[in-house]
Amino acid sequence: MLKQVGKSQVDYTLSFQLGEEEGFDFFFRILFPQLCFFANRKLNNMEEAKDIVSAAFIKIWNKHSQFNDAVGIRSYLYQIVRNDCLKFHEKTSKVISRQKEVNYLITTNAIDNIEEDIIRAEFYGELYSAIKTLPPGCRKIFTMLYIEGKTVRETAGELGLAPSTIKTQKARGLAILRKKITPYLYCILVAM
Repeated sequence: MLKQVGKSQVDYTLSFQLGEEEGFDFFFRILFPQLCFFANRKLNNMEEAKDIVSAAFIKIWNKHSQFNDAVGIRSYLYQIVRNDCLKFHEKTSKVISRQKEVNYLITTNAIDNIEEDIIRAEFYGELYSAIKTLPPGCRKIFTMLYIEGKTVRETAGELGLAPSTIKTQKARGLAILRKKITPYLYCILVAM
């Protein structure tokens, strides 16, 4: 889901189509975290995922004049990232198990997994945007808990805080986010 910031999506799309940096920056800022999550689900390697997503933005920028709507830009980026992840697997596959994984991704059953991964990426994109609105200390704790997947104990240890402090900040963050995110997203967040 692309969110509007100041100008409308149509304005940013036109800016992107005309080759203006402002349009590129808008789509990069909104879609980069989601696409990285999507690629990392395929690769289990965040650095390689970031490289693939960065390259995808370069590829789409080279064709900027061909896009006249935000959905087209988003869809094309997901397609490039997916295909480049498959290519990465093909290049690095040296054992039979990797070849089976590539074949699995190409099969019809994998389409369901791709759709699930896109939904997860969209979820994490909305969550990432909401977390950025939290106060700095609370934001750091939320990022560690919900984005990095760390436990309360691990988070407390790394930050040198008591687990009760982490739980308090988590509850504070949930209270703030409850007003800023969809009820569905909030329910998923609480269940995590």
